[in-house]
Order: sequence, then C-alpha cells, then structure tokens
Amino acid sequence: MSLRQRASIANSDRTTADTTTSTSSDQPSAAVHDGVSSNRAPQKRIRLNRVLGRIVPIILLVYICYAYDLVVHRYAIRYLYVQQKCTLLPLLWLFPTHALFLWSLRCYLCVFFAHSKTQTCGGLTWLHNRLGTCFPSPDESQRLEEKHLAQAISALLPSERSDVRVSLCQSDGQPIRCNRDNCRGRIKCFRTRHCGDCGTCRVGFDHHCAWFDNDITAPSTLKHFIGFLLSIPPLYLVAFGPIFPTAWRVVRQIHVFAFSDTHLRETWWQRWYSWIGGPAFRWIFGFGMAATKWSSMAEERLPHETPRAPVLVALGWVFAFVASSLATSSLMHLRHGRLTVDVERERAFQRLQQRLAKLRKEEQQTNQTKTAALRQKIDSLAPVLYIKLSWIEPEATERHERIVTVSTDEGLLSQGSPWSNLRRFLGRTTDTKPAWSLPDNALQIALQKSSLLSAAH
Repeated sequence: MSLRQRASIANSDRTTADTTTSTSSDQPSAAVHDGVSSNRAPQKRIRLNRVLGRIVPIILLVYICYAYDLVVHRYAIRYLYVQQKCTLLPLLWLFPTHALFLWSLRCYLCVFFAHSKTQTCGGLTWLHNRLGTCFPSPDESQRLEEKHLAQAISALLPSERSDVRVSLCQSDGQPIRCNRDNCRGRIKCFRTRHCGDCGTCRVGFDHHCAWFDNDITAPSTLKHFIGFLLSIPPLYLVAFGPIFPTAWRVVRQIHVFAFSDTHLRETWWQRWYSWIGGPAFRWIFGFGMAATKWSSMAEERLPHETPRAPVLVALGWVFAFVASSLATSSLMHLRHGRLTVDVERERAFQRLQQRLAKLRKEEQQTNQTKTAALRQKIDSLAPVLYIKLSWIEPEATERHERIVTVSTDEGLLSQGSPWSNLRRFLGRTTDTKPAWSLPDNALQIALQKSSLLSAAH
C-alpha cells in the first residue's frame, strides 16, 4: 500500500478546511492511491497467496472426492442399500446432503470463476461466463459513482447549488490514482483497492482468498463467499453425522492394535529412533503404521470401516470450525460497514501508533529517520477520507474549492443500521446504490463541513 502525507489544510484562496488526521492511499473507507507516486516497474516476486491459491483448491477437490466416496459409495450404497437392504433411508438422508453440497458447490464456483468483463480465459471462457460472477470495471464504477453523487447532491442541496462537484482526493487535492502493475494512474473511486495478487484494482475489495484463488469483493463475490462459509457446518453435520460412531470405533480399534501388535512394538515403540522427531512425530507415525497394517488385515469389516473415516471426519471438523469462525467474524464486521481490509488496516494503524509511542519514550536514542518512516506509515493507514468540493457562489464567476475530511468515527463506512449494512453488502442492489458507493451520511457530513449544508438538515 502506498503512503500519503498528513496535511494541515488551512483556509486559503481555495478555502481549504477541516485539518484532521491523515488518510492513506488505501484507507479503510475509501479507494485511495495504492502505489507510491512513481512509475517504477512492478517487482516480480513470489506471493504466498498466489502459491496457496494453486494448492488449496486441489486439496479441497481431493478431500471432496474421498469424502464423497466414504459417505455416498461406502456408507449409503454399499452398507445401507446393499447390506442393510434399506431404500427409503438412504434417499431421505442423501437428498438434504446433496442439496447442501450443491448449494456449497455453486457458491464456490461463483467465486472461483469470478472474472473481469475484459478477461480472456482461453478454453475456460465458457466456464467463467456461465459459472462465475463478474467484477465491475473500475472505470465504469467511477462514472457510476459520479452519477450517484450528483443525484445525492441534488437531493440534499437547493436548486441554486446544483453546480456543486464532489470528488475523492489526496490531502493535497490531487485525484486518487493507482500506479501499480498495469493500472497506469487510473482514478479510483470509493472502496476501490489494488489486489497485489491479481495485479489489478477491485471495486469493493475485501480480501484475496487462497481457498478460491480469487478476490472477495462487495457485492460481486462477497455474498457467495458468505454463503459458502454458512453452508459448510450444516453440510458437515448432515453428511458425516451417521459416520461419527464408525469413525470413533475405528480410532479405538487402531489404538488397541497399535500397542498390542508385537511387530509394531519391536520395530517402533521400543526403538530409540522413534523419538527423533519428538513425541508428536512418534505418536503420529506410530498410529500411521498401525492404521496401514490394521487396514490390510484380512478381516470382515463394514464398507465404511476404514482408516480414512476418522481422518476425513477430523479434517471436516477443522474445515467447518474455520468456516463458521470466518462467517461469524465477517458478518459481525459487515454489520458495522467494515470489510476485512478495513479491519486489518485499523489493527495495523493501532499497532503502529503503539510503536510510535514506545519510540517517543526512548526519544534520546531514537533514530529520526526511523521515526519519520513510522509516522509516514501511520499517515498511510489513518482512517480518514479526503473529499474535495467545488462550487460557484451566486453572482460570482470564480469556482471555490474546499477539502474536508470524514473519518470512520463520523460514519464514513456505515450505511446506517446494521441491517442496512448487511443488505447493502449481501443483498441485491438493483434499486439501490452499490455497496462500494460513498454513503449518503458521509456526503452529508462533507457538505456540512464545507458550509454548503446546515447541520440541522
């Protein structure tokens, strides 16, 4: 993220006012300049998110295949239908299981195949167009934002103030631009940020998720992301619920076999090299050897009595726990109008402030260059948005300009009530402003600070 200078804006020929704290090029509330104001070539380096984005979907696919084999093929078909001669029970159980699975799969594919309008994907173009959602164009979003601002101003101000223009800016009044990767100085609207993993600006950017190897943005993919997270816990309970007793029984049988088998005791448990990797490695590797030998023994077992059962159940529990935790935290933040990037930037801002306070206590030994760099980072993360307003006074020909600031404490991010925020981020916005647009209350505060609108309005 780029850095922006904190400025004290004084009234001058442009009537610049409201000197408050700084804002960043990628602040929690607004689309701001993501790159340092320079035209240096982007650095080509390995990003962890991109590496995980190639690996995690494959891991999920492998897990789904093994889980489907255990739940549907081994338990529902081979055990319930073939051995137990049950027909109605498997159908009644598999119907809600597949309904939840298809819902989860649909949500996942909508995010995984999400694409830009200008994106060309070769042979996967059809899949992207049919299954994935479409990210809004930053340029089109900028024009749409200008239209919404003009409509909101006409509704708030009298007709003689119809010439008022509002735009987001940096502390010096310059437009907010992105110079990273191939953006080439593109002007950015509210809540637009640059994704370093995808190399482009995203409107309503929340975060880049390695689970989908794609961006989570509001509202394009955020609602599908939340839907996917909410579908995992019930899918886990419905699909693996009947398998829980079998999985626990298999664990107990392998545990007994691991310490009762003479060959395992002589070759592993009683050997000094079993402790080389520590206690955890000793137990994991020993149980792995016992599970392999136990499963290869010629004994009659149920089709779903396999060492994979407890492993799949345990991994599924971890996945369901992580998904439910992410869904809960995301919904709590969305209630207050905050996206993931907003929360992370706020935490980083607080950590840097604590570091600066610690450096001030050691002022005599502090490196001034280090302190200045730290202040600059703090300025770049300040939860403040600069808004430039320009207008022509009655019976005047010269256009006046004023720069005001709106902070998150003043309601910069929130659209109103918690329900309004959730509906804006997760619902359909065909008849309302998009989730990434500047809230009306933030615009009203800016007009009041510029004395164009009375506080009693």
